[in-house]
Amino acid sequence: MIKVSASIMCGNPMKFGEELRRLEDANVEMIHFDMMDGSFVPNIAMGLYLLEDMKKNTKIPFDVHLAAWEPSQYYERIAAAGVEYLSIHTEAVKHIHRDIQKINELGISAGVVLNPATTVNALQYIIEDIKMVTIMTVDPGFAGQKFIKSQLKKIREVKEMAQKYNKDLLISVDGNINKDTIPDCVKNGANVLVAGTSSIFKGDNANYKELVKEMKNSINGGK
Repeated sequence: MIKVSASIMCGNPMKFGEELRRLEDANVEMIHFDMMDGSFVPNIAMGLYLLEDMKKNTKIPFDVHLAAWEPSQYYERIAAAGVEYLSIHTEAVKHIHRDIQKINELGISAGVVLNPATTVNALQYIIEDIKMVTIMTVDPGFAGQKFIKSQLKKIREVKEMAQKYNKDLLISVDGNINKDTIPDCVKNGANVLVAGTSSIFKGDNANYKELVKEMKNSINGGK
C-alpha cells in the first residue's frame, strides 16, 4: 500500500488545527512533521510545543523528520508526545546505531534520512534496525525546489537492499513529490509519498481529498 504523508510545515501556519481536520477528511495516512534547527539545514521550523499540541488534536500517525545536530536531546520529548516514527540524518550524530537503539527503546519506530549526496552505504549496518528510510529528492530546508532525478537510482538501490534485509521497510520520498514525479518514485520502490506545496497544500480553497486522490491516481501514470 502506498501511503501519503502530508508535510504539515507547508500548511497555513495560522490555521494548523483546521489543516489537520482537512487532512483527516482527505484520509492521508501520515503527517510529516519537519523539525529544523537552523544549523543542520538553513531554516528553522516546527518546534516541540507545536508537535505536542498537534499530536493531541489528530489521530493521524506522525513521522517526525528531525533535521538537527545532536538530535538525541529531543528524543524523550518527542516520544512523550506519542509520535509513531522519528527519522534522523546519519551525518547529524556520532554513533548512528546507538541513536537508532535509543529511539526504538523509547517506543518510536526509528528511521534514517538520506540527503541527495548521501549514499546507500550509510544503511549497510543499520537497515535491519529501522522502520523507514526517507530519501530527500531535494536538498532539505525549503519547499518548492526542483526534483533531483538522480535520487531515483537511490530509491531503487534502497529497495533492493530492503528486499534482502528488511522487507517491511517503508521507503519515503520527500521533495517536490507530485503527480509528475510520483510514477517514477513508486516504480523504483517508494511506498511513502511526502506531500507538500506541489501536491496538497495549494491554499485555503484547495480540495485536499481530491488532491490526495489525484496523487494516488498518478501512481500508475494516471491509469
